[in-house]
Amino acid sequence: MPIERIEVYLDGGAEPVQVLTQPPFKVTYDTRSLSDGEHLLRVVTHYTNGAREVKEIPFKVANTPGVLVQGLEEGKEVSGTLEVTLRVADPDVKPTRERFPGLGAAIATAVILGGIWLFFAATGVTNKTLEEVAKPPAAAEAGTHGGDHGGAVAAVDEALKAKGEQVYSANCAGCHQATGKGLPGVFPALDGSKNVADKAYTINILLKGKGGMPAFAQLSDEELAAVATYIKNSWSNKFGGVTPDEFKAAR
Repeated sequence: MPIERIEVYLDGGAEPVQVLTQPPFKVTYDTRSLSDGEHLLRVVTHYTNGAREVKEIPFKVANTPGVLVQGLEEGKEVSGTLEVTLRVADPDVKPTRERFPGLGAAIATAVILGGIWLFFAATGVTNKTLEEVAKPPAAAEAGTHGGDHGGAVAAVDEALKAKGEQVYSANCAGCHQATGKGLPGVFPALDGSKNVADKAYTINILLKGKGGMPAFAQLSDEELAAVATYIKNSWSNKFGGVTPDEFKAAR
């Protein structure tokens, strides 16, 4: 069906930001003119026979690196002098670009977003490398071979590991990344970590936290065992499973 024109709107605006009358129907928009957060792209296609087609695509803009607040938690009761440290994420982490593909059978519309920085969900995180205190060589070597003083690697409950992936995505991936590689200068890698190889260390830090790493004692023993098993046996890690009873005993 022949197209008369295509009107492109942003965020419920009454006037289109662009009107396209000739192919190729392609939109390029600099998102740096938009505030960070949720936005809506609306494309209205007018056909020569009077018909009209409307397509709406929600998207998120995140051009700024994001500011992390250290020293004040949401809902925290304070008195006297309040001192809060504001940290900006690592500027060396390169942005990624996202593309919005075609909006109709006869339309090849792409909206190229500006750099999108990762959102960091954890509070109380500094922009220093969160490297843990080095262990004695003997302990590190033991961790590499199963994490329990050189003993055999514990069996892995695959169902528990699968649940752990969900717990990791919801609570850990924002900092340590889905790849387990972390972010240089901000969040340490879990993939290949000797600390992750050490079962007792893993259990302790998940329950009690350390430095910029928050505690997750509010999770159930099963959830903690699941995410620990997932972390210890994902990517290149093959460090054996952890059971809910082990977390229960460590509380």
